[in-house]
Amino acid sequence: MEAGSILPRAGKDGDIEERATEADWPWNSTWKSDGKGCDECSSLCKFGWHAPNGQYYCKTCWDHWHTLPASVPVHQRSRDNELRVTRPPKRGFRIFNGCACCDPAQQQDARTRMASPLYRRRHVEELQNLSYCDAHCHLDILLHNLKNGGKLWGGKEKLCKMWITGDCWYGRDCEYAHGEHELVPREVLSREHVEKYLLEVRTNPQHASLKWLVTNCCELDAIEDTKIIIECADQLGLNSVYCTLGCHPHDYRDFTEEAEKLLRNAIQAFGKRMVAVGECGLDYWKNFDESCDEQERARMLDVFARQVRMGVDYDLPVVVHARDADGDTLEVLKQFLPKEHKVYIHAYQGGLQMMNDALLEFPNCVFGVSSMVWCSEGAKATAIHCPLQRMVLETDAPYLASEPFDIPALAERVAELKGVTLEEVLRVTLEVSQNFYGLG
Repeated sequence: MEAGSILPRAGKDGDIEERATEADWPWNSTWKSDGKGCDECSSLCKFGWHAPNGQYYCKTCWDHWHTLPASVPVHQRSRDNELRVTRPPKRGFRIFNGCACCDPAQQQDARTRMASPLYRRRHVEELQNLSYCDAHCHLDILLHNLKNGGKLWGGKEKLCKMWITGDCWYGRDCEYAHGEHELVPREVLSREHVEKYLLEVRTNPQHASLKWLVTNCCELDAIEDTKIIIECADQLGLNSVYCTLGCHPHDYRDFTEEAEKLLRNAIQAFGKRMVAVGECGLDYWKNFDESCDEQERARMLDVFARQVRMGVDYDLPVVVHARDADGDTLEVLKQFLPKEHKVYIHAYQGGLQMMNDALLEFPNCVFGVSSMVWCSEGAKATAIHCPLQRMVLETDAPYLASEPFDIPALAERVAELKGVTLEEVLRVTLEVSQNFYGLG
């Protein structure tokens, strides 16, 4: 970072001009400097951000952190003071609703567009003779959101990992539990609630073109919810719903021997609707601090490898979450996954080198394209350069899109990027999804 680009301007009387007033500041600051300067550029300002690494940042410097590209693979990072110029401090954590790193404005625009009744009606007409598959969503989370009227329902199920280290800057406003006494067990979905949604899937003519969806259960607490979802689908004769089981890399600490036994038992119990292991993998963006600790990183790699072996043991495809961890992800797959085994890198927005290497190394590897194509250069590059015959479409709903029915809008965007028709994108990606998961 060049100091010249972020130095404060001088006021009329030579005083330092504040860069941000309280009205300009879009979140409640945890720091009023009282004359203390920004640790990055030394400018004086009343409002700023006290980062968990102990440093203070003015608004301009914090905004600058948010414009930096994703960090390099952990094994290439410096462990000295240069570390923080490749990565914002705690960039992986939500700062405020609408944060450019966590919920891009472009993504919101895409969601609004996909949710438009006029947009969906047009697609109903265009899709009369076409079908599509949502290769990766989270029906359990989507249904809980609908049941609870929003997203803020499950935070107290888990301890705040920043609180555990004595470093949570949200204080009493934190969405996660600060102590065992604040923990609230997750409520299991009711069959009535699940059946109501699945009946909507089956009977609404606007959803008639949705042929299959694959819901990913990647939390141990969600196994019971997923069991209810597939049992309700069976009872309703709904052949469009399938599931996967795994432990998300954000929750790698939860993957104990007992947890692995629980997952293995569920895989065997769920029958034909159980089509893959995952999502599992590595996330050095969200778990940045942990990835810099050799012991924690080794634990992440072990949890990933053990789930890859589960996929091999049950001859099931493996769904992989890879974020800022291209090199290590590929190394684990090369070491533990047979060359012909099916592997799906979901919602990918990493480097093209990793994508090309994976496609070459594993002939049954596919890559997932999500609504991040509207706001991520990496996702856009994936959509452009990944062969359509090795691509699936996913909403990752409710995280990257609202519902599985948003696939047609995503397909249209992919068609624009690849210079092909909407019909071709939907037809080919449906075939890829069917062959990969063994659907139907």
